[in-house]
Amino acid sequence: MTQQSSSPAAHSLDRASTILYHDGCRLCLDIARTLASAMPGLVVVDLGLHPDLACQAAARGVSELPSLVIGAKVLPVAPHSDLAHA
Repeated sequence: MTQQSSSPAAHSLDRASTILYHDGCRLCLDIARTLASAMPGLVVVDLGLHPDLACQAAARGVSELPSLVIGAKVLPVAPHSDLAHA
């Protein structure tokens, strides 16, 4: 998760207004770095490292990775992976 912490806390994700969920591939890591530098406060969740958070991503409406969640809106960003494969 970025503020790039190695173990995201579910309660901090509940309060986050902007979250990028991704699968940890090179493309996703590049997207995460770019968006994190452009969007202060962005929380980045690598579902490859934290698969337990996939159900939270699904509950927010994420079905493709990577996806940016802003409030209640889900914006796929260069989608190339289904959430089920994370």
